[in-house]
Amino acid sequence: MSFIEPLLLWGALAIVIPVAIHFWHQKRGKPLPWAATQWLIEKQQQQSRGLRLDNILLLIIRCLLLVLLAFLLAQPMSNWLAKPPVIRKVHLVQPNTTVADNFRFELAEAQKKGERIAWADEQLTTFGENATASKQSVKPNTLSIQTAINQLDTKNTELHLYVLNNQTLADVPVITVPVRFHLHPLVDSIAESRPYLNVQQNKKLFMNLAGKLTAASTLDPALRFQSAPTHSGTLFTLINYRNPRERQTVKAALKALMDVYSLDLVIDEQPVPNRTYHWVLADQLPAKPLPQILYIVSAPVQHLGLRNVIFTNETLTPQTSDRVETGQLPEWLGEHLVRHLGLYTNQVPLSQQDVKALFIPSTKIDKQQQAGFQNALLLVFISLLLVERWLALTKNA
Repeated sequence: MSFIEPLLLWGALAIVIPVAIHFWHQKRGKPLPWAATQWLIEKQQQQSRGLRLDNILLLIIRCLLLVLLAFLLAQPMSNWLAKPPVIRKVHLVQPNTTVADNFRFELAEAQKKGERIAWADEQLTTFGENATASKQSVKPNTLSIQTAINQLDTKNTELHLYVLNNQTLADVPVITVPVRFHLHPLVDSIAESRPYLNVQQNKKLFMNLAGKLTAASTLDPALRFQSAPTHSGTLFTLINYRNPRERQTVKAALKALMDVYSLDLVIDEQPVPNRTYHWVLADQLPAKPLPQILYIVSAPVQHLGLRNVIFTNETLTPQTSDRVETGQLPEWLGEHLVRHLGLYTNQVPLSQQDVKALFIPSTKIDKQQQAGFQNALLLVFISLLLVERWLALTKNA
């Protein structure tokens, strides 16, 4: 037997209350009408010593009522009448050939045993059906993994999940998995070549091994980088705000980025004819935004489906924006620029503690079975309550 709210079982300790009231009630003196006391024979007089348990049945019923009430509040679930379930093993593989190749022996053994193996995508594509080659370029998607798990009958399933251990897993707060769950993470030791930028003062801008943006004169020799920079030269930036305070705040944040990361930004406050901009920060979105430009727009969030358009949902001034007041605006703007330029990397693995906290086991409750068992307990509780009231009124206790 299991309980949804097991902590409420501590309420069963309340049985000490009727026991204490019972003994206290017995110790009270009760005046009884009596006559001709002098005619009683002394040897027939008996001394009452110690504690006597009068109305023991009533006391037991009252204790049972409190215990049963605690059980009802704890919402018990009983599987006594159910047959032992048949546990099926299901293997979900993240759509990535690196993961499939690394665990090919485990998956081959599972295939020999007739266990189900599928790609962890939204369609639960059967593993091996002309899918291996197409998974090479698929980017990891945590939401698709959760969607695949949700399609399984997790009640009687033992899930084995094979994934890449990197920052992509943390795209969602938690991933709900069955109670019978085994995670097989893979840290990709053969990392892809990382992109970088050429910036001012002959420096290179790249993500270091810890996943932090770094500007250095030379690239980190411990990492693999692409043969050519993603971008070289000036990044033309347009600041187009009607509010002068917002324009001043954003301009100061961009200058802070230039000082820290040696970014080669040319900042215009008015559009320059025949100039192609890489970054536009404004309070209005153009009618036809260009896909190669990163837009930061001070306006309520609109779901346009464009990855290069970011809405702030606030005016970027110290009086109206928490990220400006706390000094986080330069970092926030820099993060979006890095993502747009393709410098962001998700190859840094999560710690074991982070991975463990990410996957939360959950069970699907059989509501019909739970309701039937609880209704039976409720019926017993009401029956005992009626018997207790009848005994209490009959015996005046």
